[in-house]
Amino acid sequence: MISMWTEIKDKSDIDKLLDLYNFFQDSCLRDIYISTREFVDQKLAMHFDNKLTASLLFQREYGPMTVLELKFEDIEHFNFLPFTETENAVIYDATIMIENELFYWADSSDWKLGDNDSIWISGKRLFWRDRPELIGNIQRIKDE
Repeated sequence: MISMWTEIKDKSDIDKLLDLYNFFQDSCLRDIYISTREFVDQKLAMHFDNKLTASLLFQREYGPMTVLELKFEDIEHFNFLPFTETENAVIYDATIMIENELFYWADSSDWKLGDNDSIWISGKRLFWRDRPELIGNIQRIKDE
């Protein structure tokens, strides 16, 4: 059963989530999904919402919450850096902050605005939920 979304509204909510997920220590960013909300209907007319939504799925090496999903709505910016032979997906600590009415998540606790050497995302709304059914090498996108 998939748990309900919990909205992050303020610094207190951020602090609770960071404590609950131990600042993302020893976690990895498993999946990223971005939806543009644009579509073509049955009459072949294109529709534009101009709002991006992203789901970030994290797994970590211990419990009680092992798999966490973050959802950003109305994304302002997403900065992703591919992993290399020397840079892997392990997150040692992360941060979540509110700045200028935007929520930010970044893969380093000492991340600052403007630092593009990190993976980070910002959006107008932020939600989280526990996803224990997605532990392991679950392939939500099939490599075919």
